[in-house]
Amino acid sequence: PDISAQATNYFVIADLPEPGVSGTSCASPTAAGVVALLNDLRMQQNQSSLGFLNPLIYAHPEAFTDITEGAGGGCGFSSGWPARPGWDAVTGVGTPSYARLARVVTGLP
Repeated sequence: PDISAQATNYFVIADLPEPGVSGTSCASPTAAGVVALLNDLRMQQNQSSLGFLNPLIYAHPEAFTDITEGAGGGCGFSSGWPARPGWDAVTGVGTPSYARLARVVTGLP
């Protein structure tokens, strides 16, 4: 992944599943919500939306919280894919920090 988001014990209120779901189905909309807020901030300043995010992500890893401990299981890898400093296969460059990203994106053309 390029980025990650906290995705454990989310409450989903819509019949099923009952509260306490986890995983990509929680992390993806969470990260998308942060990006939507950043686009809204830019549009309030008459700037364009961010568009393709990968160049921004890798040019500004300091705007993300680097996850350096833990692991993500799956794929038969019993001890899990390890989180490490910098980019890693389980958390990418880390979780988005709205405050830090807001400072970055308002300074872009």
